[in-house]
Amino acid sequence: MTARLVSDRGTTAIDDRVIVAIACRAAAGTPGIGGVAGRLGSHAGAGEHPRGSTSAEGDRISPRVRISVAYPASVREVTRQARKRIQHELRTMTGLRVGPVDIDVAALPQGTWSS
Repeated sequence: MTARLVSDRGTTAIDDRVIVAIACRAAAGTPGIGGVAGRLGSHAGAGEHPRGSTSAEGDRISPRVRISVAYPASVREVTRQARKRIQHELRTMTGLRVGPVDIDVAALPQGTWSS
């Protein structure tokens, strides 16, 4: 699937992989967030990255990111910061309209990670 940005100068197509990469990188830059391992129910810390997907309809995208939140951080606060950062980065880098950002918290491992 590809998001399309239409302007007076033409149409720009942005592949979903690019949108997911931007969203995951933005999430990874949020303090308190770690990645997830490839298997369902498993988690990882500093060496892993968030994973994601997106859906697109015209110039509107709705990203979904799967993360770990370092316990005892506030899941509500960390995910709020991540949503804000993801929306900002996607709007800034792609010019697309960003719909709801879904965040799946896959694990709450104990410890802290620096981002």
